Amino acid sequence: MTDSRAWRYVLVVAPALLCMLLSLFVYNGVRRTRESRLLVAHTRDVRQRATITLSRLQDAETGQRGFLLTGEERYLAPYERALAALTGDTSLLRSLTADNAQQQARLDTLRGFMQLKLEELASTIAARRASGLDSAMRIVRTDRGIVAMDSIRAVTGRVIAEESSLLDRRLATEVRRGRAVTLILFTGTLLAVILAILVNATLLRHAEAEEQLAAELDLRNQHLEEQAVELELQSHQLQDQAAELEMQNEELTSASDELTERTHDAEVANAAADEARVAAEDANRAKSEFLAVMSHELRTPLNAIAGYTQLMQLGVPEPVSAAHQEYLTRIQQSQYHLLGIINSVLNFARIEAGTVHYDVTDVAVSPLLASIEGLIGPQLQSRGHRYRCAPCDPSLVVRADADKVVQVLLNLLSNAIKFTAPGGSITLSAVACDGLAQLRVADTGAGIPADKVKSIFAPFVQLDTSKSRVTEGTGLGLAISHDLAIGMGGSLSVESEVGSGSVFTLSLPLAG
Repeated sequence: MTDSRAWRYVLVVAPALLCMLLSLFVYNGVRRTRESRLLVAHTRDVRQRATITLSRLQDAETGQRGFLLTGEERYLAPYERALAALTGDTSLLRSLTADNAQQQARLDTLRGFMQLKLEELASTIAARRASGLDSAMRIVRTDRGIVAMDSIRAVTGRVIAEESSLLDRRLATEVRRGRAVTLILFTGTLLAVILAILVNATLLRHAEAEEQLAAELDLRNQHLEEQAVELELQSHQLQDQAAELEMQNEELTSASDELTERTHDAEVANAAADEARVAAEDANRAKSEFLAVMSHELRTPLNAIAGYTQLMQLGVPEPVSAAHQEYLTRIQQSQYHLLGIINSVLNFARIEAGTVHYDVTDVAVSPLLASIEGLIGPQLQSRGHRYRCAPCDPSLVVRADADKVVQVLLNLLSNAIKFTAPGGSITLSAVACDGLAQLRVADTGAGIPADKVKSIFAPFVQLDTSKSRVTEGTGLGLAISHDLAIGMGGSLSVESEVGSGSVFTLSLPLAG
């Protein structure tokens, strides 16, 4: 009898132990699979960052070529942006590959070639500025830049090849671990089924033994019935107490049912909230990945279109007719427009994700306003507008990010130029008021209807949404400017009257 009890105990406990062991194995397998996935994602980040670094250098070359051919400083914008971003790119690459000595050595080599390439670019630009195109071309013909760029591509290719090899190995490891987890689950389930069958068989035998014991108990129950008569008297007394307890039990049951229902509703709400949060995180991650790909895949061909269009306009490799020059101008305008749309969408996405960095310092307002006219001069001339930058107090200083302030003012001035009829007036001014500096852009355009004023700072909102509208844009300029103003501790507001024009006011905290 003792052996039978022990055997039944083993059969009852064994499935629980098996489930526990199976859970441990599965947990370990899932953990290792997750680690493999993190390593795969890390490898993909390194490859992407190496590709972006190479693309930055190509952007720098594009800016250099445009400047060498035209001598116009505005063509250096891609070069300057690439130069500003390359240090961060290479630092991020080094941190991502800190655990790989070979990759670190390659990055040291890549840094040397990049230095040579950037020095060659800087020397040609300096020569172009100082002595003209022929002097710059003599430096180009030394082929130092080509050799350095080929070396950069070769080293970058080896870095990417190494990471591709690591990616293949880590993907294979992830597959093997996934198969191991599946095998453990299958084997554990099979063993659990076998143990369940054994337990059921044992319980059936135990049930037959219990039936025999039940027959013996029936005989004993006959003797107990006599005692039951005596207990019946006591039962009547207990029934009265039971009635009271039943009423209390009904009240408790009602309260328990209500509590259960509320608990269920709360669980459903929590589950829905978790699903919504996961969906939002997935959507945000997918958006970020899409924007990164769009930035690389669209900017590179657009820059190439701009470069070749400029070469053709300059008559390289052969002169083109006046009609073709007009077509090339339209192509170039369309390229600039599309590139502006892409930049606006990406800037808005960065602001929305909270990844914009603000370098807040003391900024003198007067020289900042004076520098704006040179940036919008061509637009003003093309539209025939009268522009005035009103003198302001030279001591007016604000706490802000100078680049972000310029970006906001350029957005406001560009809108004023677009929505003001040719020959209109645009004024830029700044005053101090109530502890704030108010930078104002006033125009004599068509104005904004009163029912549209509150919505113009929302993303993708345009006053004229018809297919025949005259002005172009994405509806993001004011939304980006509004968020940048708030990010610097300020605000952006507007006063407008239909037919009289608009006044946009950027308010920033004073320094000191």
